[in-house]
Amino acid sequence: MSGSERFRIHVLGRFRLLGDTPIVISSRLRKPRGLLQALIAFGGTEVSAGVLIDALWPDSDGDAAYHALESALYRLRQLLGTRDALRMEGGRVSLNRDQWWVDLWEFEEELQRSDDSEANSIERIGRLRLLYQGHFLQHESETSWILKARHELLDRLLRAIRDAARECEHARRWEDAANLYRSGIELDSLNEGLYRGLMLCHHELGDHSEALQAYRRCRELLACFLGIPPNAKTQALYHSVRERAAYSVVASV
Repeated sequence: MSGSERFRIHVLGRFRLLGDTPIVISSRLRKPRGLLQALIAFGGTEVSAGVLIDALWPDSDGDAAYHALESALYRLRQLLGTRDALRMEGGRVSLNRDQWWVDLWEFEEELQRSDDSEANSIERIGRLRLLYQGHFLQHESETSWILKARHELLDRLLRAIRDAARECEHARRWEDAANLYRSGIELDSLNEGLYRGLMLCHHELGDHSEALQAYRRCRELLACFLGIPPNAKTQALYHSVRERAAYSVVASV
């Protein structure tokens, strides 16, 4: 942390709150913990009290809900031992960004950073994967707002991986592209587009058996978890690779 930062939060993977030492939020402080998590999920600054109430106290109305928010904010400040780390002004709640380091903020800044070369793109994905220690609040209760943030973050990371892989494909750096597709599959093992990319890379490298193995893994996982076969695009690529593999065997005889 820099000189001004007093707290450090990890929300990618296991939730952790650190000051000078780890800060443990007991089970009786479930709402203050949820308030901190929801603040981060909704951007961290200028988050409407109404948005927080809908997320954390959906069954409460009017003054009771607002009082519950004020009470959770008070208890969270007590836990942190400071008042100015969180602000509530004009019905909006903010983390004082000068006092917080949040892995999600670092992740989002890295996502927005653009690199000029394929090599830098690979390094950028490496930095993103280092920050992405797991899905958003991976071990917390799966409320609608957590699931929404989790899905959006994963989708943005996978999009960055696909873009970097396609840059490598354009430069005919098939092994680098294959490694990127594998890293995406580690995050989303049911994403057919990633399997097709990996199959294409193996196909271009002449590793037909590896391409067919990627297809078989895709097919098995889709059948096991979703009860569906690979889609038409994936099957068409599979048949193309299989025909190319058979032709290579005949040509080598």
